Amino acid sequence: MNAILDRYAAGMAAYVVTEREDALVDIEDLARGAIAAGVALEDIVGLHEEATLFLSERGIAISRPAVIRRMSACLSALAIAAAIAFSSQLELLERQRQEERRRTERERRHLETLGQMVGSVAHELNNLLQPVQGMTEIMLADFDVKGPERADLEVILACADQAGGVIRNILAYVRNERRPPEVVALGTAVEAACAFLQPVLRPPLALAIADRATPVLATESELTQILLNLVRNAMQAEASCITVRVERGNRRFGAESAVVPCLRLVVSDDGSGMSKDILACATDPFFTTKTAGQGTGLGLAIVKGIVMGWSGEIEIVSLPRRGTTVTLAFPVAF
Repeated sequence: MNAILDRYAAGMAAYVVTEREDALVDIEDLARGAIAAGVALEDIVGLHEEATLFLSERGIAISRPAVIRRMSACLSALAIAAAIAFSSQLELLERQRQEERRRTERERRHLETLGQMVGSVAHELNNLLQPVQGMTEIMLADFDVKGPERADLEVILACADQAGGVIRNILAYVRNERRPPEVVALGTAVEAACAFLQPVLRPPLALAIADRATPVLATESELTQILLNLVRNAMQAEASCITVRVERGNRRFGAESAVVPCLRLVVSDDGSGMSKDILACATDPFFTTKTAGQGTGLGLAIVKGIVMGWSGEIEIVSLPRRGTTVTLAFPVAF
């Protein structure tokens, strides 16, 4: 601010003494530059009083009519140029805000269209899945309860049930629905979900369940969906090792809340990882780096939506060629 004051005082002194027009031009440039630098309009106009004192201290007779007229011309040049520059800046900001609103509206409509499309596809898949479940149940009824022939059919039915859960979660997400959570022993539920997923996964999961009994608010079917999404992402990242851990800890959920006991579900892998830019968008709905037809971009978005619905939080740490660690934290249900 001192540099701006010195320049204005020097310009005003030059105009008062010589009445050269280029001194006024310099003052106008000064005002425009000050506005561009973020100086407040009132601070710029306030320079005139200090510059007047500057002239008085140097022996210029500021009470002479000719001097008063020339100083007024300097103030007018300063104020008018600053006001025009400020107005132009406001107009530019308003245009940028309008463009941002239009861009946001376009993205919203795009996401709505994608959501409707995904919902329609999920609905059709659900219609196709129902005969599979129904016919498998009918076939199971024809075999003895302990018969060896039931094993494959029970796997088909279990997979169909899980697929139905996946479809319900997708439909709940695109319709912005939330299933009410239940009190669930997280460690035990994770162990059961991993046992269900283990036969169809490569590589095998490494489990480290430090707590099997402590409850959180969750639903077992959605927990399986979470693990399926996270493990599938790790496999697609060409991981050779996937670890699933459940551990106790303490955490502050929200800036204003107190630190409370929590359980952490941690899924880590040694796959290809993600860059900083990709990581920033990883949980955005319909964001995917996969080729067309290879992914919907809903996996991590669904995980985040489910976790937030359980009053939990999600953190993702990832580095290119160093793997990814996803940590889901849930407050303990007392």
